[in-house]
Amino acid sequence: MQFNRRVSQWIRGATRTFALPAWTVLLAASSWAGTIPFDVSNQGGNVYRYQFFPSGFDLLKFQEIDIRFDPSLFGGLINGVADSDFHLSLLQPNNPIGAFGDYSALALVDHPSLAGPFSVDVTWLGTGSPGELPFLIHQFDTSGQLIVGTIAAGTVGSPEPAGWLLSGAAVALGGLLRGIRRRG
Repeated sequence: MQFNRRVSQWIRGATRTFALPAWTVLLAASSWAGTIPFDVSNQGGNVYRYQFFPSGFDLLKFQEIDIRFDPSLFGGLINGVADSDFHLSLLQPNNPIGAFGDYSALALVDHPSLAGPFSVDVTWLGTGSPGELPFLIHQFDTSGQLIVGTIAAGTVGSPEPAGWLLSGAAVALGGLLRGIRRRG
């Protein structure tokens, strides 16, 4: 009996000490649950235009939306367009050999407009029409050095999986805390 009481007291103390910081981290991380819906249209032959519609992101200055193009499926990126709050770079697939191509939109201001336009023309090497693409969010410093690796990742055209997972973990932690408090 005495042992159970000590364990219960330890759990309540640990909950008070660690629960709020853990929950805060989980909820803050889940705020990155942005999406990038897209449209693809054939421009003739094997050239397609991707139009991107990012939403749910609150980017800061020097954070980058990096949309990746598989070198086995894409031969080139041209005619890139990004909102004026961004600096756009197009890195070609297979340069160097095997490297992904990148549509890199770097925020030039805090809380940039996501109204667009955001688009790029691609040379498609696959069959059918091109589809979903992976994206990453990175943080750079003022000199262009990567200071935080991947802040968020997902797939263009679907919700960011990490955001859904972290949101679910935050809700589960809240339920666990509620259950422990009711028992104690």
